[in-house]
This record gives sequence, C-alpha cells and structure tokens, in this order.
Amino acid sequence: MRNTIRRNLFKILCWGLSAIAAAVIILCIGIFSLTDDPKALLQFFMDYRIIKDNYYKDISDGELFENAATGMVSGLGDPHSVRLSGKKFDAFMQSTNGEYGGIGVVIGMGNDDNIRILQIFPGSSAEKAKLQTGDIITSVDGENVHELGLEATSEKVRGESGTHVKIAVKREGEELSFDVERSHITLPTVQSEIIKEHIGYVHIFSFAKHTSEELEKQLTDLKSKGANKLIVDLRMNPGGMLDAVVAVANQLLTKGTVVSYHTKSGNDKKFDIAGVENVMPMVILIDKNSASASEIFAGAVQDKKEGIIMGETSYGKGTVQVIIQDGSHSALKISVAEYRTAAGRSIDKIGIVPDVKVEQTGQIFNREADNVLQKAIEILSH
Repeated sequence: MRNTIRRNLFKILCWGLSAIAAAVIILCIGIFSLTDDPKALLQFFMDYRIIKDNYYKDISDGELFENAATGMVSGLGDPHSVRLSGKKFDAFMQSTNGEYGGIGVVIGMGNDDNIRILQIFPGSSAEKAKLQTGDIITSVDGENVHELGLEATSEKVRGESGTHVKIAVKREGEELSFDVERSHITLPTVQSEIIKEHIGYVHIFSFAKHTSEELEKQLTDLKSKGANKLIVDLRMNPGGMLDAVVAVANQLLTKGTVVSYHTKSGNDKKFDIAGVENVMPMVILIDKNSASASEIFAGAVQDKKEGIIMGETSYGKGTVQVIIQDGSHSALKISVAEYRTAAGRSIDKIGIVPDVKVEQTGQIFNREADNVLQKAIEILSH
C-alpha cells in the first residue's frame, strides 16, 4: 500500500516537474522568438541582475526598466526618436493640441544668438505684465538662458496655470525683471492681417489639430477684405501633424500629391489633395528653424511651382514620427518612415533651398524691421 502511494506521489512529482520544465521552455522560446539575437537578450538579463544585486543604492525595477527603454531609444542616434514621460510627455501632448499652461509668448533665437520674445498674444499674462516683443530674455527663475538653451528655456517658461515665473530681460540696454503668473493658454496656430493693399499675411506657428480650421476662417476674412495675394510665414515653425499640413495644402494648392512617405517594409503612402482651382500669387517664408511639416508645405509649393520660397535653407527634417503610448503617462515617439516632397525629393539633413535667398538681418516678425518680410511685400507688389 505504502509503495503504491510512493509510486503515485513520484508520478505526480515527475508530472509536475515536467509541466514546469515545459512551461519554462515554452516561455523561453516565446521570449527568444522576439529577438534576432538571443545571446544579447540573455546578456541584458544578466546585466540587469548584476546591477540589481550590486549597485550600492536601492533602485526599483520600474526605474531600471524605464532607464533601459530610454537608453534603447537614445541609442538609435536619431534626435527625433525619443521616450516621453512626465513633464516632457505633458509638454508634447499640449503642443499638438495647442493648449498649455504658460504666459502667452512665442520665443526664439535672434540673429545675435540671444533668446528673444518674438510675439506676445493679446490678452495674455505676458501682455498684462508689460513684457514686449523684442525683449532679450536673460534668465528664467534665476537660471541663465544661455546655459539652458532655447528648448529648456521654453520648458521653464511653461508650467501649471496659477503658478508664477520670474523672467529677466534686457530692453534697450536696461535690465528689467517681471513676475508673471502662468495661465491656461489656448494658442492660435494661425494669425493673419492685411499687410498691404490686396496682400494678405498668414503666420502659421505650428501645424496642430485645429490649424486647418483656423486657416479657413482667416482666409475667408482676408479675401473679404480684398486680399488676392498671400504671404505665408513658416519661419520658426517646427512642424507638427502630417494630417494638418495636408489639410492646409488642400486650401492653398491645386490638385495632386503633397507628400509621400516610405517605410522599411515597403508600406509606402501618398497624400493627395483635391485642392483649389486657382492659386493666389504666394510667397512662402522659411528659415533654418522651419522643419518637418513646414518643409512638407514649402516643398509642395516649390515642386508644384505654385509660389515663391523665400528666406534661408530650412532645417532638413525628412522623417515621419508616430506616437505610441506605452503607459498612461508615457509614450514613444519613433521615426517610422522617410517622407519625400511632392516631386519625390528627399530633404532629410538637406532642407528646402529657397528660390530667393534672403538672410535675416532685421528683427523677425517686426513688420518695419523684418527685411525678409519687406522683400516678400516688394515682390508681390509688382
């Protein structure tokens, strides 16, 4: 009787161990089938264990895995592929929606390599605090902006609505300091005006979710005021959403291809528009900070010969990114394709070379002092 029980227990034990072994084998096969280099994956697990067991400070698995994911993306050597989490995730999502907590300014790098306030939006906290267009920003919350750089300075200016930020500026040689309360900002991505008789001026700050709708209203208004020629200003425009720039092109250019993108898997795609029948005489302004969607639009205008591209050679960002959320508050922004202009040109690290080269010497976005804008007005006036 006892021997029978022992044999049965032994069989159960063997069956259990076999099941565990089979599960481990299946799991290993599943894991290693995800990679073309199982040895490297095994090395990764070994490194993880070494760090976990030997690092002199406590560190959670969550921190290690997040750092590993960030390292994988940065190791691509692609400045446009990044892992977004925390404040960076919030800032990016806000930029695509055109909504954020801030003071209502556009800042950028001037010709003198100073970070300046380029534009102040009506009714904004910046306007109420008496900041002015052209002010040179010297520090934000006590930190020198030359050490921060443009992007980090922009991030420090933004923040939660209701909080305050201290901004020091230089204005005509005088040092001034402002304490500005941040507020909820819904930025217009398009502004327009009649800049001279029959010449409309459209400034597109970025290509966001509502840009096409904003442009439609502004174009209707300009035409009702007699505009039959157009200056489209894409300077300092970092780009934005692909669908948005295609929708903008649909309102300004004729029927045809605007852009195409090409993936490593051959899953290529063309973006065509119905367009308009008659194109207004146009000058498109670009500079070295015009990137991505701005270059798509400028490239389409140039390839279709439906306007004059003026200014400086653009940034040269010719890749397409997608946003894949990998958590409730994090995402991967990954380059998935190369885009080409309407005529099939690759402009990555090359940029759009303007038809009329004009170096920016005056103050950008200041009508009287902006030499590039004045040249565009001169061309359209003849």
